[in-house]
Amino acid sequence: MPVPDQPSSASEKTSSLSPGLTTSNGDGSETETTSAILASVKEQELQFERLTRELEAERQIVASQLERCKLGSETGSMSSV
Repeated sequence: MPVPDQPSSASEKTSSLSPGLTTSNGDGSETETTSAILASVKEQELQFERLTRELEAERQIVASQLERCKLGSETGSMSSV
């Protein structure tokens, strides 16, 4: 069951696409670069958490399907005896 993407601000998307484009020239841009990197990391953490939840949901679906198949094969083998 896919979880919808979490909306992110345009600045976070820009920073995650090009975090190295801001250079330090002594007028506060180093702080901007640090902020951009932090925003990118936070966005990646959110994406990781979302993908982890999706993967766990998929794992549970597959586990229940496997359990049903096992039960079906046991029932089928007993009825053929």
